Amino acid sequence: MTIRTRHEYENALQALGICVSARIPALLWGNPGEGKTAAVESASSSGWHVETVIITHSEPSDFAGLPVITDGSVSLAPPAWAARLADHDGPSIAFFDEFSTASPSLQAAALRPLTHYEVGSLQLPPTVSFVAAANPADVAAAGWELAAPTASRFVHLDWAMPYEVYSEGLVTGAWPTMPVYSEPDGYQRILADELVLVSGFLRVRESQLSVIPKNAEQRGRAFPTPRTWDYAARLSAFAQAVDAGADVRRLLIAGCIGGAVAHEYLTWVNNQDLPDPELLLGDPTAISFAGMRADRVFVTLQSVLGAFSRQPTAARWSNAVDVCARAASQAGVDPAVPVVRSLMRPATRPKGAAVPASIKVFAPALALAGLLPKVP
Repeated sequence: MTIRTRHEYENALQALGICVSARIPALLWGNPGEGKTAAVESASSSGWHVETVIITHSEPSDFAGLPVITDGSVSLAPPAWAARLADHDGPSIAFFDEFSTASPSLQAAALRPLTHYEVGSLQLPPTVSFVAAANPADVAAAGWELAAPTASRFVHLDWAMPYEVYSEGLVTGAWPTMPVYSEPDGYQRILADELVLVSGFLRVRESQLSVIPKNAEQRGRAFPTPRTWDYAARLSAFAQAVDAGADVRRLLIAGCIGGAVAHEYLTWVNNQDLPDPELLLGDPTAISFAGMRADRVFVTLQSVLGAFSRQPTAARWSNAVDVCARAASQAGVDPAVPVVRSLMRPATRPKGAAVPASIKVFAPALALAGLLPKVP
């Protein structure tokens, strides 16, 4: 996406702030001198500590640690920037600038900090966020394309400085700062709903679960994998919880799984009109599944499973099974089988929960899975 207006700039800035706040690594792509570093370091005005690491001055030991012999054993001593992050009491950002100059060996060394928060023998606290900035390989000094394992650990956001923002900042000296957030109220509930939607979409479009591009340049940007789908769900939920606009949500999802797949996913989501799962758990007859599309049936039942899991009582379990059975009777067994299998597992079923007689519609599928219960 090309950023041409202040509105688009602020959307990109908010998308970056959501990634930082959700502790999901983000990578800013833009030409040199367009304010990427300043945007990240502006978080310091909100009380965040920022450690900037210039990748052109780094080597693999700056991420993997330097071997040191102590009392006859070898440990991996962390660099000073990592030690300062570990010692800081509060939210912080590890900012890797000029990341497109990272050689393949340096990219490989950076993988563990990004996903396991380990630098050498040092464990970083969960209050650390990772951000990187990169110039496109064709304009970077000694630039490299990102390898797919590295690219899939980031949310990819395009960056540019539009004239409107630059001229105002130049004259007034006031520049937009990156917004940062604590975990918003309702985030976990919204995330549960978003995970249901991702699960439903991938049931319809299973081929989009993991698609590694064949082109080297495209492998260095966003593409769908199980990890990036998880990123997309978490960021989409966070964006909704902080009342970010639809454009910001779209930027975040596209930055995780790529623009084409994001468009397909959001179009599918917008065409869903799902009932409240709590309504169904209170009254399994509340809606009719007759004539409902199979993908919508599946997503509705997944939302019922998620709602039961948040409050797992015997009565709610029985009603959840009854909802699945009614869906199977009215719309077909196939979209209901995965959910009822989950409900029938011994670890999921509450002690003393009654099995509704309607479960007989699943007898063949449950018998095959070894989960067929005894019905009085």
